[in-house]
Amino acid sequence: MNPAPQHGFSLIELMVTIVIFAVLVLLGVPSYQEWILNSRIRNASESIQNGLRLARNEATQRDLDVRFELTSAAATADWTVCALTATATSCTDTGAVPIQSFVASGGAGGVLVGASVAIAQSTTFDTGLTGGLPAGITFDPLGRPTAYGTTSLLRIDAYAAQAGSRRLVTTISPGGQVRMCDPQLPLSTSPQGCK
Repeated sequence: MNPAPQHGFSLIELMVTIVIFAVLVLLGVPSYQEWILNSRIRNASESIQNGLRLARNEATQRDLDVRFELTSAAATADWTVCALTATATSCTDTGAVPIQSFVASGGAGGVLVGASVAIAQSTTFDTGLTGGLPAGITFDPLGRPTAYGTTSLLRIDAYAAQAGSRRLVTTISPGGQVRMCDPQLPLSTSPQGCK
């Protein structure tokens, strides 16, 4: 009498499969964490870019000065957009009419922001910006920045403290156009490049 054939996995086959799966997971975790961090940097940059465009559009539609402000002294991507009246010069002043605010948590949490009002720093992308917060830019009814090159924001960098993360730069032109670029890419070969 022949014994019945056995079906299933042996203990050794099961252990080998588990070890191979564990090695693959351990190899993928750092890449996954880097991908998540870079996605948060992109989300923060895109939210800042959207806030700047909202401020510019609201200024032209309302025929008022509208201000975009980075509101966090902790260098996070928090911002607010408000309409300025004759008595207000900042979104925290009495008489400013809030339009929209963004708090960088969730999809943009853990991202740091640096800002500059200096023209020289807006054209040199090799070094990232840190500090310069809180800061803002006011758009006039024609959609152009007021006080361009003196007190208005010209450049905002979004980055993370961890090594290996990307840095994205948002710039504002004298005409009020907003552009996001990657300083790692050359502009001659990629439209997303900065230099």
